[in-house]
Amino acid sequence: MKKYLFILLCVPLLLTGCGKVPELQNGQQVVVEINGKQFTAEELFDELKQSYGTSALVNLVSNYITDQEITEEQAKDAKKLAESEYNRMAAYYGDNWQQYLADYQYTPERFLADLENNYRQSLVLEAYVRNDVITEEEIQDYYDNDIFGDSTIRHILIIPKVDDDMDDDEVAEQEKKALEEATAIIEKLKNSDNIEEDVTNIAKEQSDDEGTAEVGGLLENINSDSNLAEEFWEAARDLKVGEFTAEPVETEFGYHIIYKVSQKDKPALDDVKDTILDNLTDEALSETNASIIYWAGLREKYNMVIHDDTIKNDYNAIMNQYQKGA
Repeated sequence: MKKYLFILLCVPLLLTGCGKVPELQNGQQVVVEINGKQFTAEELFDELKQSYGTSALVNLVSNYITDQEITEEQAKDAKKLAESEYNRMAAYYGDNWQQYLADYQYTPERFLADLENNYRQSLVLEAYVRNDVITEEEIQDYYDNDIFGDSTIRHILIIPKVDDDMDDDEVAEQEKKALEEATAIIEKLKNSDNIEEDVTNIAKEQSDDEGTAEVGGLLENINSDSNLAEEFWEAARDLKVGEFTAEPVETEFGYHIIYKVSQKDKPALDDVKDTILDNLTDEALSETNASIIYWAGLREKYNMVIHDDTIKNDYNAIMNQYQKGA
């Protein structure tokens, strides 16, 4: 956040003018004069563009594209998000908030405006990735491999009885005991005449999952978006109705025995397409340097042409570096 604020701070201070300035006979504006030596705006620009030209350019172009692309609804959302973030930060820093702003030479109004602009750009980029980057093939592939009908399952959780005072050997011993207990439950279920009934009763008596033990380990309508441990979800997903896991499923929480009660039909693609697009967009933007790379694509969509050789070479070198690291 500090790095982001520093960049935002530098560019406006460097580029903002202040009143009339003298001109030379050739029309060049004089920025400063010292001991008879005059420095022109063109000289200042040549100096600044070596360090800040590319970032200033990207900032100007991104703001222009954002203004062209943003919808009224997105603009309202950006404003609300900025106000919420501003209030959160102000509450976090408390009595030091004004000093925090002063350290970066911000007024509250300017800081809020920059936050809002950041959210505006983020929402525009999300829309670009969703509408222009994600392909129909990717949507179909996600539907084929990651969309399933909701399942209802029952599970039993056995948690190793460990605490912070135990050494590694003691922890390992407790984990071994938990695994043995979970394995013994599976062996018992193999001889069951009514598996669901037995899973329900064992869950009530032995499960360490406080959220589901009282209801016999019942979890209804779970799917890939249910925020379950990956190992748990994959094991539950692959079970047939009436089956239970042949071995305990280990997650960060402990050892699970999972029984599938029911499985709904897979929903139609059109019914889940928005959800798929949301997930694929989130995945794309979570990749390393994703925002930088996709903003480059959005600028390319707008046919950006850089005429200054110094800035163009710098911009291309930076983009090539990020593309290689993607």
